[in-house]
Amino acid sequence: MRLRTLAAPAALLFATTATPAAAKDLRSRFGIGFNTFFDGSSNLAARYVVPSGSPAVNIVIEGNFGFSTTQTLQVEEGISAGGRLLYSVVAEDNMNFYVGGGAGYTNRGAVETVRLQPTVAMDFFFFGLENLGFTAAYGLNVDVGGTSTGVSTHSAPSAGLTYWF
Repeated sequence: MRLRTLAAPAALLFATTATPAAAKDLRSRFGIGFNTFFDGSSNLAARYVVPSGSPAVNIVIEGNFGFSTTQTLQVEEGISAGGRLLYSVVAEDNMNFYVGGGAGYTNRGAVETVRLQPTVAMDFFFFGLENLGFTAAYGLNVDVGGTSTGVSTHSAPSAGLTYWF
């Protein structure tokens, strides 16, 4: 019975002191990091968020560049470069969900390919690491050129880290 008498005041206290969740506001911020979006190899990435009127609206412009001079089981030697434009459609506390697209060039194993990439992506920010964004992305790869023309999905290897300044 004692527990029931404390439940109502505790619920009232939590209801009156709760703060609303706010989107991770990245407007006018520059970030640098790495990701594996375009071809599965690690690429250096530079990101900038265009200023907007709302903290929930984040428009990300991203450039990627990567190369490998050695061949491994996962990635052949070559080069990749491209860019993406992402628009936030869901903004939650310490997470932004984007839709967007990208275009790039890959040259792996003497096969040159132009890649178009419609995608969805999520940036996660853990408490205590507010400037370090963890990214995961899913979508399609539309390859044109060489012997590799076709469509494929990308999911598991599409990850990245960005430090925001």
